Amino acid sequence: MSNPFIVVIGMGADGPGGLAGEALDHIATARILAGGRRHLAFFEGWVGETIVIDADVDRLIRRLREVYLREKTVVLASGDPLFHGIGRALLKAFPREELIFLPHLSSIQLAFARIKETWDDARVISLHGRPLRAILAPLEAREPKLAVLTDAVNHPGAIAGLIVALGLGNDYEVCVCENLGGPDERVSRWSAEAAMEQSFSPLNVVILRTVRSEAGPALPLVGIPDEAIRHAPGSRGMITKREVRVIALAYLGLRPRDVLWDIGAGSGSIALEAGHLSPGLEVFAIERDHEAVQNVLANVRGFGLAEIRVVEAEAPEAFSDLPDPDAVFIGGSGGRLREIVSEAIRRLRPGGRIVINCVTIENFSLGWEILNVHGLGPRATSVQLAHSGPVGRLHRLDPESPIFILRATKP
Repeated sequence: MSNPFIVVIGMGADGPGGLAGEALDHIATARILAGGRRHLAFFEGWVGETIVIDADVDRLIRRLREVYLREKTVVLASGDPLFHGIGRALLKAFPREELIFLPHLSSIQLAFARIKETWDDARVISLHGRPLRAILAPLEAREPKLAVLTDAVNHPGAIAGLIVALGLGNDYEVCVCENLGGPDERVSRWSAEAAMEQSFSPLNVVILRTVRSEAGPALPLVGIPDEAIRHAPGSRGMITKREVRVIALAYLGLRPRDVLWDIGAGSGSIALEAGHLSPGLEVFAIERDHEAVQNVLANVRGFGLAEIRVVEAEAPEAFSDLPDPDAVFIGGSGGRLREIVSEAIRRLRPGGRIVINCVTIENFSLGWEILNVHGLGPRATSVQLAHSGPVGRLHRLDPESPIFILRATKP
């Protein structure tokens, strides 16, 4: 094979001992050898120019462009260079026909092999140079198997701390796989609280696995059971019933990264349902009643939905500190429906959806009027539920009062 080309060789912790003959031949005939300090240390007697790979990838690319056309060049990397590695940057910078990749086992492959688990069903996330919140959404979604590539800031202790802060300390086991493939390899399993207090080698992979609790079954993807949501008894603890909640969510038309206002949140059931369904949402639960707010906060903690922000304030005054919404649900208005709906429509982003649950004919009539006045062209749905109940040895359907759902989209 003639020049020019760059050979990218993946290595393990065992260094040259783990390389095949082809990879060793390329290294022996190269004139330029690039790699991290750890990789280059394996070739102290190597004759030729070395390029240290550090955080300045642009500098590396510039130097490679200067030399690879005239000198055979080898780049050393960890594991599989095309799996969260330097391969991505090289593919952007050089023609594909001028790159050769010789991968090693990835650290993820080795980690799952060590704990004897399949990994085709795992979610893999790299925290190299990324904020810790990058793993927030899969944690809140209770992903059952997560593999995390760490760095000096986002180390196992920091990851474990986030799990505990989200109230998920009993939900996840933390497996830390250190120095994989090397003589000092170590694989250990911890509770999240215990892992927070430990020190680990900087060369590690973290695998998070859900721990099945005996307390009860996992929540369904859609339709959290009413009994799982804490709320006050009687009329002050009104909760949007499970079936109505699912219909309202459909009408809200939520998309990833949308902003949702749940106004008159009560127990927070709509906010909880939305946050549980799509952790990427930005959800605000707005409620004026202090006791109800405490229930919402307890529900948010209990479900581990840290991204739901609970606002204890009167609407519409509470709106001033919130980002413009993509979707608005109004479950309670405290007699201020006209003001709340008008201000919500004003703040609603173009194409945004508004859904109003009405339990009285008067509020339904007023909501219909307001939406029409603002040119939103509302549509209405009447929902009446009837659930079976025993009558001696027989059963009957006991109907509940109908719910009127108004919905509209802002042009």
